[in-house]
Amino acid sequence: MRLEATPLDIARWRRDGRDDILARVQIGGSGAEGGLLWIGSDGSRARQCPFLEQKKDGLFYCGIHEAKPEVCTAHFCQRYLAV
Repeated sequence: MRLEATPLDIARWRRDGRDDILARVQIGGSGAEGGLLWIGSDGSRARQCPFLEQKKDGLFYCGIHEAKPEVCTAHFCQRYLAV
């Protein structure tokens, strides 16, 4: 599946200073066309969302729930439990 950030996602993350998220997005040009999610520190595609966190209860949670990209609100992740 190809997950992409919208231009609005990128603008919101820039406005909010979310460099942690922006570091994992391959943004083309000015970001006006969006960006590819999720990129590893070496520039390769990440095998899974880098913000998916496993808690002590063994369940997985979104580590950026309040700032997650628009595509994640519609994408069903079998490992994710909303908090």
